[in-house]
Amino acid sequence: MQPIILLGVVAVAAALIGTGFLGQGGNIALWVQSLGWGEQDLTAPISHAFIDLNLKKIPNNNGTPTDNSDDYFDNVISSCSFHSDQSIRAADPTSVLSPGLIICKLTDDRDKAIAEGRILLNGQADPDCKQTQSTVGYAASQHLNIDICQTAFPGANDVQKVTDVKIVVEGALDQSMQ
Repeated sequence: MQPIILLGVVAVAAALIGTGFLGQGGNIALWVQSLGWGEQDLTAPISHAFIDLNLKKIPNNNGTPTDNSDDYFDNVISSCSFHSDQSIRAADPTSVLSPGLIICKLTDDRDKAIAEGRILLNGQADPDCKQTQSTVGYAASQHLNIDICQTAFPGANDVQKVTDVKIVVEGALDQSMQ
């Protein structure tokens, strides 16, 4: 057998063995690799969270304004209620590179994000969502409502179009961490 083919077979076998048993007990540890030479590893700001979805009814006229018999309501996800029993630290506001944020993503059956909302953890208004959190950082057991403010297309946050909800939590990153 050609040496290059043998090397390819060994590389594929090593990759398959290295993936492990992903479904074993639902026990997946989160980690982020090193950023590069001289950098430190990033750590996840929290290990788990609780999410509730807030729904709102939107009237749908169905295209015939004179006939009320065909009108109905669309149920849309208006916001995500975020809660964790772990705090997310606040960065020093004078040396902030990233204030930290929490994003609620609604995905479709192809795992594509179709709607989202986010809230900054620095007490400032988010320029895209215009939503302000009253405190800096996140205190354990605090409930945050994250408004769904961006949609990929009209009605993307309709409950019948959403398959999954994903939460992205980014901790604050300041210059003192470099």
